[in-house]
Amino acid sequence: MVEAVETPKEKRENLSLAEKLNRAIADIGPVKKDGSNNYQNYRFQSEAAIKAAVKKAMSLNGFSIIPKYEVLHQRDVPGRKGNNHIVDVMGIFTITDGRKDQEIVGQMPGSGMDTGEKAMAKACTSAQKYFYKQLFNISDQDDDPDATDSDIGTPTNYQQQGTYPQQQNNYPVQNNYQNQSQNQQTVNNARMQTYHKVIENLANALGTTYETADGSVKSMAKKENNWANAKTVDAQLAICINVANQLMAEASQPAPQ
Repeated sequence: MVEAVETPKEKRENLSLAEKLNRAIADIGPVKKDGSNNYQNYRFQSEAAIKAAVKKAMSLNGFSIIPKYEVLHQRDVPGRKGNNHIVDVMGIFTITDGRKDQEIVGQMPGSGMDTGEKAMAKACTSAQKYFYKQLFNISDQDDDPDATDSDIGTPTNYQQQGTYPQQQNNYPVQNNYQNQSQNQQTVNNARMQTYHKVIENLANALGTTYETADGSVKSMAKKENNWANAKTVDAQLAICINVANQLMAEASQPAPQ
């Protein structure tokens, strides 16, 4: 008796949604940085590149992601070219392959800023782009950027104090390594203050908290292809500052038509 052999389509349909997601993650892999900001001299993964990679993986594995957006806040802040309209949204993404009992729902906030009417579109685009990046673990390299530990601390009570936290209280890098060899990591105080200021500006531009902006920047920085080679806190801070500037630049770019 000849046993029936499953076709690739039948095998795919017999997988759970979680198994399909795992296969999609493997199918996508790293996405190269195809966008560039000539003014600040850096490259980034464009929304189009990430969407194209995700769309192909979803098609191959038989599932889709349905987005919905809820507006959290809207406000206007003065800028150099007039008022900037800022919109904060919460993206709600339903992952489905048609089986209601296996649907997965995820969320990702997004913020958009524009002097015209495109802040809403930018906010939705931001939420979707970074939901895809987190869900499918999209980086621009094959190596795991989390293999290198970060010693960049997180400031506490920043907004209540209204001042930058002192290094000895919240950035104990030097204390942690003071008894180690001459190769100990050091923190450039000027770079640290620059990082604080950049994060503060980013938080103000997006209308979010310092802590939220700080956490988002650090998470993205660990996916940069040069993170694994950043052996000192000073080098890690430089990457974080570049990522924060990238977010500021992206917030100022025209929304997709």
